[in-house]
Amino acid sequence: MQPDISKISINDNKNLIKQFVLDMIINPRVLSHKWSKITNQTPNLKIGYPGQHLASLILGMKGDATGARGNDICDGTEVKSCSKIDQSDKCRECKTNVLRSQKLCPFCGSEKIKRNNDSKWLIGVRSEDELKMATKETPRFLFLITDYPFFNEENYNDIRIRAFEIYPNADRCKCFVELLTNYYNYIYLPHIKQDPKATPAPKNLFPDNFPFYMCNPVKVFQCDITNSLGENPNIYISHYIEPNQDRTNLTSEIMPKALLNKEELKILADSGVDISNGVDENARKFLKLRDTDKKIKIIGKKQHKVSK
Repeated sequence: MQPDISKISINDNKNLIKQFVLDMIINPRVLSHKWSKITNQTPNLKIGYPGQHLASLILGMKGDATGARGNDICDGTEVKSCSKIDQSDKCRECKTNVLRSQKLCPFCGSEKIKRNNDSKWLIGVRSEDELKMATKETPRFLFLITDYPFFNEENYNDIRIRAFEIYPNADRCKCFVELLTNYYNYIYLPHIKQDPKATPAPKNLFPDNFPFYMCNPVKVFQCDITNSLGENPNIYISHYIEPNQDRTNLTSEIMPKALLNKEELKILADSGVDISNGVDENARKFLKLRDTDKKIKIIGKKQHKVSK
């Protein structure tokens, strides 16, 4: 889990990141919200390509200028980005789409709005070669997520950007390999066997859920942005691992114990594991990957869970 130092060519990273976030994320978002009020179109700005720029600044490595093909980062790192910012919401009464900035449904005036906070990383595995590429030949995945840290308080002005690394060839990340392998064997191949012309959805990896934590992701970056839609937004880099630092002994993210089911809680209790401060990487060694891919079969064009 040591980055290839010979590939690092970008310096003064923190200052460059702050300027990039202001120029390419905050300012465009402010303008998008301005025009959204006039056009009633979603202000959501896709994070894909800006995410690759940000990844280069975080990792200190340039890309290969390949766009959607080839390496995202010159050392072979694969960059995945997703965003929970400025999604379209829905009125619970009349089912009309509602903008994040609207407090009432523009159609029926209801205050009962379902605020969406779901997003995921998409990982395409459509052949044995792609599975091998993702699980053996890609040295590192960088997962970027932009979200609202105070979503439950309906604070949509403060936003957060986090970046996590997963190394498929590291033993501590073996659950990530298992996730992709299960998807390919139990979802993709059965779907194609039943309908060769089908295009199955890629593997979905959701931030901050049980499978994600089981992959032992290491957080290398966090940027907290307050008053993001105001005149004087504040950009604060609260966590940053330098590009040349060995990740081998860095602590992976702590899983909230609220994500555990009764069986998993019992396993840890019987093993004498203390999870009062959360489920750390050592505690997770007692747990198995809870992956529903093995319990899904394809019926027609729908996916159905198979009971145990």
